[in-house]
Amino acid sequence: MLSGHGWLGLIFGAVLYVICLSGTLIVLVDQVGRWERPNAPVVHGMPIPVLATAIDRAFARARTEDLDHDLIVRMPSDEYPRMSIFAIGDRRSVEWSVDAAGRVGDPIDLPFVKFVQSLHFDLTAPGPIGRYLVGIFGTLLLASLGTGILAHRRIFKDAFRLRWGGSQRRSNADLHNRIGVWALPFHLVVSLTGSLLGLSGLIIMIVALIAYRGDQQKAIASLLGPQPTADARPAPLPDVAAMIARVRQDLPGASVTQVFFHEAGKAGQIAQIAVAAPGHLARNETFTFASDGRLLAKAGFTDGSLGMRVYGMITPLHYGTYGGFTLKLIYVLLGTGLTLIVATGGTIWLARRREQGRPATRLERAWPAILWGQPMAILMAALASLAGIAAMPVFWGTTIVMLAVSQIVRRPDAVRLTGRAATILLFILVASVHIMATRPLDPIAWIIDLILITIAAFLLHRWRIDGKTAE
Repeated sequence: MLSGHGWLGLIFGAVLYVICLSGTLIVLVDQVGRWERPNAPVVHGMPIPVLATAIDRAFARARTEDLDHDLIVRMPSDEYPRMSIFAIGDRRSVEWSVDAAGRVGDPIDLPFVKFVQSLHFDLTAPGPIGRYLVGIFGTLLLASLGTGILAHRRIFKDAFRLRWGGSQRRSNADLHNRIGVWALPFHLVVSLTGSLLGLSGLIIMIVALIAYRGDQQKAIASLLGPQPTADARPAPLPDVAAMIARVRQDLPGASVTQVFFHEAGKAGQIAQIAVAAPGHLARNETFTFASDGRLLAKAGFTDGSLGMRVYGMITPLHYGTYGGFTLKLIYVLLGTGLTLIVATGGTIWLARRREQGRPATRLERAWPAILWGQPMAILMAALASLAGIAAMPVFWGTTIVMLAVSQIVRRPDAVRLTGRAATILLFILVASVHIMATRPLDPIAWIIDLILITIAAFLLHRWRIDGKTAE
């Protein structure tokens, strides 16, 4: 029972580590997307007449390929100067690139970006199960932060006490506690919003049961606004220029981020215009239009009820999309700190057990396999994506192999050594393969490759310092 309890604790820490690590990477999803497609057509802004032409061309193409159920237009932005149109059919979907002239190009794919999103959103599990698990772990992380603060009576008094050298457990404990205090507001916000995002499906079901007598469609409509009707008679798409003009009357200066056509080309269709609303934390607002172009509803994320405003803030607060690229960098640093809190928490617990004469030797070997194995697995998934191989089996295969090796190797230090060496090599390998395979034109792609090599150099430098300290 004690062994099982220890393994359950390790699994809990490992899942949180995966969620925090992948979440930190997702903050830069636009930049990673540019790295994965560094030579895609660059689009800086899109005049409305050109946008309308691109939509008409995509809709005509979608009809010929039986992909005209829904159309989703992603507009270019400063951080992601790319434009694309998703055409969604009953059985499959495709994303087409669009150039600055409104020409619809070949199908595109971002397998690594999609993999990292799936890893963070639902742990790559099918259906809603994974998303609910992520929400549950977000709730547990929130509880852990609260109990951690209450358990350390001197945590605020020692907020600036950081002891390097000497006992490794003491150094890890100081790092764990200091990061926990310095970035506590961020940790609380991210864990709370992550819990809400992951459990949103369950929350809607509960709301439907209580407020709408079990009618989930009404509960969803209360959040998402009017939905398409069952009228399947052919109809033209609503005039996108007129809809955008109407939106800008209500929100001057707002930039269009997405255009949705649900049940496209049918009399019961609706169109939605999503915009980035300047000066609002929600950073988004959605307007819903009928098939004839009449405005049906405004979501109210910026000026609606308190509940709708809070609902509109959840995603921007979780991913840091409300303050530009500088804020995203801050989120990356803070997310790295949260990942370190999880990592050092497991390390401290194992070290304390050993000092108390109750070492968990198998767990001591498994934990560094997780800490180093997850960056290894993500880098291996990136390599697989560059080679046209499915990322998910490569990721989980690397994870399983690393854990298996940790149980064969007798010493935790050997596991840590293997993981660190392999991770350093993979950082360099991913950057090198990406440069040779894509010959990137986008400067962001070159910057990311340089960052990967810099991280490898930093890890190698830290390795040398740790080796001298051990001597």
